[in-house]
Amino acid sequence: MTKEQWIGLSADKFKAYKNWTTTENGLCGSYAALVLIAFYQDHIDSAIVPSFIRQKNSKNKENLVHYLRLFIQKRGFPTVAYQVAHGLSSYFSYFGLNYRARATMIGGWQRVVKRINQGKPVIIGLNQLLGSNYGNHWVVAYAYKETAEGKRYVKVHDNWGNYQEIIPAKWINGTISLP
Repeated sequence: MTKEQWIGLSADKFKAYKNWTTTENGLCGSYAALVLIAFYQDHIDSAIVPSFIRQKNSKNKENLVHYLRLFIQKRGFPTVAYQVAHGLSSYFSYFGLNYRARATMIGGWQRVVKRINQGKPVIIGLNQLLGSNYGNHWVVAYAYKETAEGKRYVKVHDNWGNYQEIIPAKWINGTISLP
């Protein structure tokens, strides 16, 4: 890994989702899943979303986020990693898709590096107790870097309106990824 250089996906690939912001407090798990699934549909596997829910490269998010909320946050409560992963896996199972989401509670940096090196974004949880000025929040990581001093950062799509946010990796408390 080259120090001081961003490694990963281009921010331009997430620009299409920059206006996909959380509509209500506590729904960031569903909205992070929305961006992850839409990215997969647009860039990796167009079959990950049934066409009656969303067309590839569509700017419309309403149908997809509606379905994801039903599986992840039916009652609108904040989420933990296993809840988001289970909800995504339930969505995949319901539509007969050959995917399963994986949640990790430790080794967040390693999971981010592994998935991004594979050309895949990963949902990461930010924890207030670890210093996150977002509080507890879900975002989608797509690039990372480590400085010469050993400080680690991730570039994320934040569903509060910034698709190029840079956050310290020390805030990561969990991940949700797809194979």
